[in-house]
Amino acid sequence: MKIILQDNNNFVLRFDKGDEVITGLAEFMKSQKVGACSFSGIGAASEVAIGFYNPFLKNFRQKPYAEELEIISLNGTGALKAGQPAIHAHGMFGRNDFSTLGGHVFKLVVSATCEISLKQLNGEMKREPNTEVNLDTLV
Repeated sequence: MKIILQDNNNFVLRFDKGDEVITGLAEFMKSQKVGACSFSGIGAASEVAIGFYNPFLKNFRQKPYAEELEIISLNGTGALKAGQPAIHAHGMFGRNDFSTLGGHVFKLVVSATCEISLKQLNGEMKREPNTEVNLDTLV
């Protein structure tokens, strides 16, 4: 991951082939001492793991995809959970037949490039376990 531009609390980040974006965003938050952020991104991926949350079962159905995909839209927030960065991201991905798939993003490996626009927010956002829905929610 490379910082391409920093303008006050706004960053443009570039992830390259083989980089894992979700882990990379958490590492960026840690290295830059970011306690809260929002981000969006586009690019290309060779591997993703996405999930769909079932509110009745209170868990995610997760599915990996290992194929060339366009990152049509990647959006999310970064917060802290027990003092460590926690990334919450959703994404929409385009296949080579022009169909799409999307959901909660657990893993995203770049195939060519991924460009992230990240806004550092003042202060901190925190995530804590919410037993009612079995998720770590913002508090």
